[in-house]
Amino acid sequence: MAFNRLIKRYSAYYSGWCVAFGEHKAAYNEDRDINWLHGEFQVGFALAPKLKRILVKELLGRHVDIPEITLADTYVKINDKCYEFRTEDDEREMHALKSFFEATDDIHMFLTSHFCYPPGTKILTFASKSPLVIMYKEIKPLKLIVL
Repeated sequence: MAFNRLIKRYSAYYSGWCVAFGEHKAAYNEDRDINWLHGEFQVGFALAPKLKRILVKELLGRHVDIPEITLADTYVKINDKCYEFRTEDDEREMHALKSFFEATDDIHMFLTSHFCYPPGTKILTFASKSPLVIMYKEIKPLKLIVL
């Protein structure tokens, strides 16, 4: 089912600061560009360094317009950049992510981290609960398009 919605975005008050992702299930592999993480109230992507720079700039950078992310079965498009999935695992995870977005009233996006991943790993997190206001400030929303 296709739908559109706005997602609340948050930026840390201080560069590099973020809260922990928390308990989750993941099949982490350093050779993959995207590692999918599933927690009780959140879904995240542990990003390879080459994607981290691009995605953080595109999704959490300062924009004149509201950034836009399009989720399809075989790709993700962020503004004008497209990333095609390379594995069936990614396509299966995308279906789970779409279900999360459809089932949750409010969605919040921010960066997190976790001690069990390599230093500097950031997790692009989508959560049904807002992050700590002492750590993050709300910025312009993100437009989500699910195909």
